[in-house]
Amino acid sequence: MDTLRLRNMQEPSRVQRLLEAYVLRANVLPEGSYPLRDPRELPPSLQTVIARALSQGQVWVCWARTHQIWLFTCEMSLALSRERGAPVVLVRRYDEDGDLHDSGAWRFDALGNWSRCAD
Repeated sequence: MDTLRLRNMQEPSRVQRLLEAYVLRANVLPEGSYPLRDPRELPPSLQTVIARALSQGQVWVCWARTHQIWLFTCEMSLALSRERGAPVVLVRRYDEDGDLHDSGAWRFDALGNWSRCAD
């Protein structure tokens, strides 16, 4: 992918849409989960994670179901996107206590599918 196109895709609103698409299409949430958009509704531990992510230029989305909460933070990797010829995002998943449970690089293909990049 060319650098100009990748830089345009790095705009926070576009990375936010990629992260939302990842969460919705990658089957990482149980059925019945719903988005939480106001960080003030979240526990202080997650507010801290969000503040740190935003200070590092990352975006976030949060989902809940009953008493469970999943927070995802994300940034685009220009190097991996160039290498793979498709958008690659670095996603981190946290639980309601702010503990990191998973992180990885995910590639979004032209068919709308997500695949995890090999470490």
